[in-house]
Amino acid sequence: MSIELTRTRRIQFPMGILDIAVEEDSGSVFTACMDGIYRCEIPVETDGPKPKPIRIGSHASYVSSIAIRKSSKSLITAAYDGTLHVRSMDPSPSQTELPLSLEKKIHPFWSWDMAMSPDEKWVASVTGQYLAGSEKYEPLPSEEPTVRVFDAATGETVHAMHMLPSVQCVAIDASSRFVAAGNLMGDLAVWELTTGKELARWRTPAFSSWGVIKSHCYIGGIYAVSFSPDSETLYAAGMGEMVDPMAGNGKQRWQKFAWRANPVEKVAESKDDQTGEGLMETLAWNPQGHLFVMAGRLRGGNWNLGVFDGKSGELIGQAKTGMRITQARFSRDGATLYLAGMQGQPQPKDGKFPDFGYLETYALKQPVT
Repeated sequence: MSIELTRTRRIQFPMGILDIAVEEDSGSVFTACMDGIYRCEIPVETDGPKPKPIRIGSHASYVSSIAIRKSSKSLITAAYDGTLHVRSMDPSPSQTELPLSLEKKIHPFWSWDMAMSPDEKWVASVTGQYLAGSEKYEPLPSEEPTVRVFDAATGETVHAMHMLPSVQCVAIDASSRFVAAGNLMGDLAVWELTTGKELARWRTPAFSSWGVIKSHCYIGGIYAVSFSPDSETLYAAGMGEMVDPMAGNGKQRWQKFAWRANPVEKVAESKDDQTGEGLMETLAWNPQGHLFVMAGRLRGGNWNLGVFDGKSGELIGQAKTGMRITQARFSRDGATLYLAGMQGQPQPKDGKFPDFGYLETYALKQPVT
């Protein structure tokens, strides 16, 4: 099986995009950007006027994550200011900015990533600052919990768990029973959502680097986690080891773990002859559950968007997008892939930064043989 990827749209945003939430019924995409929250209405036709993003809210710092809670018609965001915001999505026609219904400080440091459960009952957020904890530069343990689970309706903390900082990614499984997180050092853990009980914890050395030259510190780690559709395995993505942490030339990499096994087993990983170099930042499964994508930055190689067969793990599609991809989302039918990110950051002109955020859509098609 092979998959063809065809870009169908490219929409500019004023600043880089860190996350997206798609509302297909209204044809809108909501974005978490460096300078705030945007809504962009995307018509079905591709030959009309270019869609124009409209800013509908902001945090005090970069907005790192966004989710739509349909049951309450609300938009949930988290940011580098350590706050959780909830906004009503049912404003009057005259309102450009969505009204803020909840603002809650959830971390003393950044919220690196946030996820909402499919049943819309839970929201999980991860945080943590990398500070040297010894002469070997292992992370100093955080005084605050680095993984928190909240009641999505009230914003109240339900569970608070500890991992070494920085905890850079979080995911909730399709059944809304489990939450997983990954950190700088390659640690992974899975907890039960209803009780907060830790079910598994392990470390993989495949994603973290110690700088031998230029910078003596740890860098890299796990930047994306995703449960398989049946919740039985956990995927982690990032970049392979580097001697020079500033080079960014680690292998594009994913690994698959049977997290219920004792001890946890690595059961598959990306193949070196199918991957190039660069930090991978996102994983996404199509709704049908037979393929997934991994995407991020390209340092060297043929692609920064890879499509993989869900059973064999083989690379079955690829694209070189020309931008850093921070998030990937599928449409309900799996035929469209939404990509968010940025392309460099140009120097300001006349006191204003040129646009450098991008939202792209790709059509996925299996060639007829």
